[in-house]
Amino acid sequence: MGGDGVRIDVVMLISGLEEEALKRRQEQVSSYASPGAEVHLVLTRNAPPSVESQAEMELAAPGILERAVLSEREGAEAVVIWGGHDPSLTSARELVSIPVIGPGMASMYLASALAEEFSLLVQLPQVLGIARRQVRDLGLDARCSGIYSVGLPVLELRKPENYEMVRETTIRSVEEGADAVCFGCMAFNDHAAPLSEELEKTHPGVVVIHPGKAAIRMAELLIGIGLSHSKRSFPTPLKDVRFP
Repeated sequence: MGGDGVRIDVVMLISGLEEEALKRRQEQVSSYASPGAEVHLVLTRNAPPSVESQAEMELAAPGILERAVLSEREGAEAVVIWGGHDPSLTSARELVSIPVIGPGMASMYLASALAEEFSLLVQLPQVLGIARRQVRDLGLDARCSGIYSVGLPVLELRKPENYEMVRETTIRSVEEGADAVCFGCMAFNDHAAPLSEELEKTHPGVVVIHPGKAAIRMAELLIGIGLSHSKRSFPTPLKDVRFP
């Protein structure tokens, strides 16, 4: 299934990125889609510089929800919320009819389709509770072999010099039972491909799920087959939701 004519908006949760960094992010998210798909990186108002706590997810929520509504009005056919813990996913689905996808949900459901058990890597010990609730809410407790913290904040995690810590944590999760590996932070995106290549040599058969690709391609799939979330599960609010 190609991406011709498809428009997906990717909602950024954080602020403070310079123009050159935003340009690189735009190029990255576009590269995750099928040829011909239009992927637009869109920003939110009053976003925190990083999201590493429940409090910061709630601070980011008004901007995410407002942006999802604007994206639907502006012609987007799907929205991807660019946060590994799927912040504001349920609320955004209440406000729009187009598909709203979270990378964590997309990654873990995909891993469950491809392997008996998966591990979930997160950035810091402080978000382990958030990750446990996320796995539980997705109904995947029995399929998750463990949740592992790399011990690095988001803004440090994507740096090439920290790949070794990610690799060591990933291997530990595999040797403790995981047949697939998921990531609970979008800063892991750059590490997914080298990890997959290395594990194929040392631990063949392990599936590494790239969260960015999983979310964008799932959005493409739903657009292509004409499906979105159930409005019985995520009913539209009875009165207008006003943003500050």
